[in-house]
Amino acid sequence: MTALRVALAGAGMVSLHHLRAWRATPGARVVAIADPELARATRRAAEFGIGAAYGDAAEMLDAERPDVLDISAGHAAHGPLCLAAATRGIAMLCQKPLAPSLAEARAIVDAVGARARLMVHENWRFRPWYRQARRWLDEGAIGVPLRLALATRSSGFIPQQGKRPALERQPMLATVERLMIGEVLVHHLDVAVSLLGALEVAGASICREFGDIRGETAARIELAGEGSRATLEGNLALQGAPLPLTDSMNLTGSAGDIVLDGNRLSRSGPDRRSVEFDLDAGYQASYDGAIGHFADAVLRGHAFATSPEVHLRVLALAESAYRAAGASA
Repeated sequence: MTALRVALAGAGMVSLHHLRAWRATPGARVVAIADPELARATRRAAEFGIGAAYGDAAEMLDAERPDVLDISAGHAAHGPLCLAAATRGIAMLCQKPLAPSLAEARAIVDAVGARARLMVHENWRFRPWYRQARRWLDEGAIGVPLRLALATRSSGFIPQQGKRPALERQPMLATVERLMIGEVLVHHLDVAVSLLGALEVAGASICREFGDIRGETAARIELAGEGSRATLEGNLALQGAPLPLTDSMNLTGSAGDIVLDGNRLSRSGPDRRSVEFDLDAGYQASYDGAIGHFADAVLRGHAFATSPEVHLRVLALAESAYRAAGASA
C-alpha cells in the first residue's frame, strides 16, 4: 500500500480538525464522510471538496471500500463503528476515550480482536511542546526523570453574562458524568505515561461544585512509578485562568528540569534550552501529529504509539483515580 483512501465517520465539531490534518498528510485522501445527520456530512464534504457524503457509515464502508476509517463521532457510536470497520478488515483510528468506562472499552477492543488494526486518537501527547519534552528526555538532557507536576486550568465554566463559555462551545459537557478525569485529565494521564512509563494511582480527589454540571469540574491525581512520582491537577472553573484549557508542567530529572510555562518550554541542566510555541497552532498540530503517525504506521506496518493496550492502561488509571477519590470522599 502506497496511499490511503480514508473514510470519516462523524461530521461534528472535531471533524474540522481531523479533515485539516488529513489534508496535511502526504499519501492520504479522504474519499467520503458519513454522519447520521446527512446534511451535516454533506456540508463538511463540500467544505473540503470530498466527493461523497452518507447518512449511514456501514453503507459508506461498503460503497467506498476505504483503506482506513477515521472515527470522530461521539462515545456512543465508537463500539458499532469499530465493529463495522473490523468486520470489513478496515484499519481504524477512533477518538478517545474508546468508551466512558474501562469495561466498555475492553469490550470494544475484544470485539475488534485481530481482524483489523486499531489506534486510539489520543492526541495530547502529540502537542508540539510534549513531543519536544520527549525528545529532550530521549537525549538524556535532564538525566533520569524523577517527578512530574502537570496541571491544566480554564475559566470556561465560570458564568459570563449568564452563560458558561465552555458549554457554549461543547454543550454535551454539562451532562458528562465523568468530566474532569474521564474527559479531560485522561489526556494528561496519557502524557504522564508517555513521559514516565508505567504508573499507578496513589491517591485522588474530585470536586463537584455546580448544580447544573453533572460531572466533577476539578480533580487531583497522585501517581507513583518505579523511581518516579507525578501529580496531575485540573480545574475548569478557575478565576483568572484563560478560557481555553492551558497546561503547565514541571518535569524534574536527576540532572535538570523541563518546564512548560504558558507558551514557553525550557530546560535547565548542563545545556540550557528554551523554545516558544504558538499555542493556538499547537492545537491543530496535535491532530496533525496523531493522524500523521497513524497514516505512517498503517503504510509502514509500524506499531501505534496509542495502541488499544496503551489506552486501556490509561483508562485503568482513570478508573483507579475515581475509586481513590470515592474512598476519600
